[in-house]
Amino acid sequence: MLFVSFVAISFPVIRALLLDAAGTLIDLAEPVGEVYARILSRHGIELPAAELERRFRRSFATLPPPDFARAPTGDEAERAWWRSLVETALDRPLADDAFAALFDHYAQPEAWTVFPEVAEVLERARTLGWKLAVVSNFDRRLHAILAGHGLAGHFEAIISSADAAARKPEPAIFHHALRQLGVAPEQALHAGDSLPLDVEAAVSCGIRAIHIDRPLTTLRAVFEGS
Repeated sequence: MLFVSFVAISFPVIRALLLDAAGTLIDLAEPVGEVYARILSRHGIELPAAELERRFRRSFATLPPPDFARAPTGDEAERAWWRSLVETALDRPLADDAFAALFDHYAQPEAWTVFPEVAEVLERARTLGWKLAVVSNFDRRLHAILAGHGLAGHFEAIISSADAAARKPEPAIFHHALRQLGVAPEQALHAGDSLPLDVEAAVSCGIRAIHIDRPLTTLRAVFEGS
């Protein structure tokens, strides 16, 4: 008779849940191209929404990260990066009032929707005693957006790349979150929609991670095995 011995692998108990924002907690209420076409047309720039969508996504994927070292604050570095992104997409300089109109639009909670399971997941995480933090490549507009949707009160910390002066996949933004929550990497779980920026980056810091791959995988996956 063959006997097989199994060795149980013990993982530390989860004490903290780190969450990405856009694509994980919140989503755009309208396609970027439609918003840009509508707002830019008021400032004398006429381009089709589909063309603006294509240009924006290309610029978003290829533009180097903000230069935090040269900016007075992380938020100013992020704002300068967004302006560079828009001007790269348009292939032209943009007047201050036109950029401000675009930037301010996405500061409004109404420009974003909350994924349907988010409130339920946050409530359950808190009943488990988990500390919660947002860790997102975003500027400080994120704080008001989450507050406007009634989500901010769930979190011990909301850490944008503007707050940390570092963007994922850099370890610094994760270390910033762990310090804020007072937990070790092995006690944390991170969930986000980007494999390189969320999953691989978190794992490289010793943090367990889950890929939110909608519609196949939603935030409810954080409780599997907990």
